[in-house]
Amino acid sequence: MGAWPDLTEYHEAVQHPQKAFADSGLRAVTLELDRFGMPKPATGANAVVYKGTKPGGFFSFRKTWAIRCFLRPISDHAERYEAISRHLHKVSLRYDVDFRFLKQGIQIGSKWFPIVKMQWAEGDLLHSHIEKQLRFPWVLATLRAKWVNLVRDLEAARVAHGDLQQGNILVRGGSFQLVDYDGMWVPALKGRHATETGHRAYQHPERSEQDYGPELDRFSALVIYVSLAALEQDASLWERFHTGDNLIFVREDFQQVGRSEIWQQLRRIGSAQIDHLAAAMAAMLQQPPMKVSNLDSILRNLASFKSPASTPASKPAPPQRVAPKAAPVSTPTVPSWMKGGGYRNSDD
Repeated sequence: MGAWPDLTEYHEAVQHPQKAFADSGLRAVTLELDRFGMPKPATGANAVVYKGTKPGGFFSFRKTWAIRCFLRPISDHAERYEAISRHLHKVSLRYDVDFRFLKQGIQIGSKWFPIVKMQWAEGDLLHSHIEKQLRFPWVLATLRAKWVNLVRDLEAARVAHGDLQQGNILVRGGSFQLVDYDGMWVPALKGRHATETGHRAYQHPERSEQDYGPELDRFSALVIYVSLAALEQDASLWERFHTGDNLIFVREDFQQVGRSEIWQQLRRIGSAQIDHLAAAMAAMLQQPPMKVSNLDSILRNLASFKSPASTPASKPAPPQRVAPKAAPVSTPTVPSWMKGGGYRNSDD
């Protein structure tokens, strides 16, 4: 084994929960298995997650946990998670789930490594939920309004998630829940650097680990809002621009403002609202990541943003994205969020 466990080592260890975990609750879990009868992992850029269920008894309820094992070391992980836990308990947001950082979490060989034990959240991942609602624009409009409330609540609570993207946002019963708090910012972490820079299809292209503060979510919040608004107006954007690892934008669109194909399609919708939103996003891309305006301010001043002029591309446009055609659905349903695509997607 190297200095830090790899995926194979975690996979071998979790097959024997009673030996692998220090936490008494986790020692009693039964892990979700794949079709080969092996523990089923959901792997992201920074961690692998297993679903473990502890059976209930006469005096206890059945509990299901997400067991998050880190794929790389972060020196101050314990301090960060302690600060995040304290702040979330103080502000009592309705979008987070219970979790515990366990410094002595999992044993690999003779060494112990930290893990996060997090309440398993049920629901659809954001992109899966959107795909099911493409034929119901009023549902997307309601979701968009609730998104504004979530973003406003986070800012009021002085919380920045740090990686708002489809794999970290669950929808159940029309309500949002956020998971994966590795990159979260709370006031007690002021002055530190970020541990990650988020999903490239949602983040400002100039974001770096030095960008870490209460403004951290502003660009990704805008990306999600604009995507929802555009899909309300033109659901065909999904088939054309959704790749499975984004909504309708990719990193290259943020680097080719007004030039890549998505900007042209937004103009063709012929909606003043979408024109102003596209212009607002273009304007925010001209700002440093931590100078992006908050969503409420952008929406209050939406009419002041003018559509970006199309300029010749300095390099050939990337090949058109091809996405699988959405399967028709008759009524909205809420399957397990693991079935909807895993705990989270890769940042890269």
